[in-house]
Amino acid sequence: MIKSHIRRRIIFAVVVIAAITSTILYIGWYSNLLIVKNIEIRGANEVPVQLISDTAQVSLNTQLLRVPTTTVVERLKTISQIGRAEVRRGWPSTLVIEISERTPLAITDIPEGRFLVDVTGFPYLPAPAEANFPLVSGPDDQSRASSILVWQSFPDWLKAEIVSTNADNPNSMWLMMTNGRKVLWGNIDKAQEKSAVLKVLRRMAGSTYDVSTPEVPVVKP
Repeated sequence: MIKSHIRRRIIFAVVVIAAITSTILYIGWYSNLLIVKNIEIRGANEVPVQLISDTAQVSLNTQLLRVPTTTVVERLKTISQIGRAEVRRGWPSTLVIEISERTPLAITDIPEGRFLVDVTGFPYLPAPAEANFPLVSGPDDQSRASSILVWQSFPDWLKAEIVSTNADNPNSMWLMMTNGRKVLWGNIDKAQEKSAVLKVLRRMAGSTYDVSTPEVPVVKP
């Protein structure tokens, strides 16, 4: 059996902990001591700060503990130019919103028009007329991302002769050249070998060059 003086100590400790916990919860959840007095937005260059603030839907003077940070992140992701968002509490009175904007690496044509595409293959913003990026295509983000990786692996001479880089899927990519010929590229592997083989094949007559297996290239009439 627990001795009476030990039992009293345990009860006292439980009461103290409960009192401290209740006080902390009251201060954080109900009082005006830890409220949002400032919303600090970081990483915004192209995306208007006001748009981020409006989309976050966090009012000043809201208790910091009451801010649903996960929900705010989901709201911010509805802004297509934002690739990543983080929301955290900066005690005692600041809500910190940090975003990473998408960087355009290519353009793609989708039913809604010509869009800028980032490294993930996501078409996130209508492309301005002066946009000077390689044209890629694919049925989904992963395929478009693979097309971008393939484009980036091309030597300069090949980039100058390619109209578009396309992917039926990440393992079945093909190119359209400025002379109207088609190049079956396959997957992203052995890009250097494929480029070297194509540099020779393109001098031969044909409508399609298959370098998907660079050791056994094929020229189709």
